[in-house]
Amino acid sequence: MTRRVYEVEDRRGFIKSVCVFAVSCAAAPVSLACSRHQAEAQAQHPSAIDIAAAQEPGTRIHLSGTIFDLNGKPLHGVKMFLYHTDATGYYSRPVNNPRQARLNGTLWSNASGQYSFSTIKPAHYGDVSSPPPMHIHIHLQAPGGPDHWVESFYFEDDPRLQPAELTRSRDLGRFANIISLASSSNGVLKGVRDFRIEPALAERNKV
Repeated sequence: MTRRVYEVEDRRGFIKSVCVFAVSCAAAPVSLACSRHQAEAQAQHPSAIDIAAAQEPGTRIHLSGTIFDLNGKPLHGVKMFLYHTDATGYYSRPVNNPRQARLNGTLWSNASGQYSFSTIKPAHYGDVSSPPPMHIHIHLQAPGGPDHWVESFYFEDDPRLQPAELTRSRDLGRFANIISLASSSNGVLKGVRDFRIEPALAERNKV
């Protein structure tokens, strides 16, 4: 009788082990499929991009930050389109056309609302005698909202910035559009700027 009890328990243990193994094997392809889906989604909607190739002439910069809603909550999936001139002050050649900017890129804020991109520091326009400060154009589009332009990135050390512009930007605190760049250990200049999605502004500046 004792031996039969042991045989039954052994048989149950064996069946349980087989079932666990079978479930694990069945779940593995699903898990791998999910991982592939996540990887594909991340590749299609990256939160970090390189706008300028490594061989692009110019001073390398890296800009990053977080995008928030009006309540201060980080926003996921905000589309950011960026474009700027090259190190000689041209968007394109032979005609300098910002709508055909050679240096451009698109990214989406991640689950924490964060974004980052690497590029070269743009130059002042190369085809005008009195150009505006150097800048990087930005369009933002929150999920379900309109594509709209916001104040460009400007750089604090630019001699073409007016004192009033610097003061106005500093009053914006973390949302200032004029940023300072600090050198990192690898020689890349780094800056931070946060954004706040404002529905009224988005509607007014939609493109």
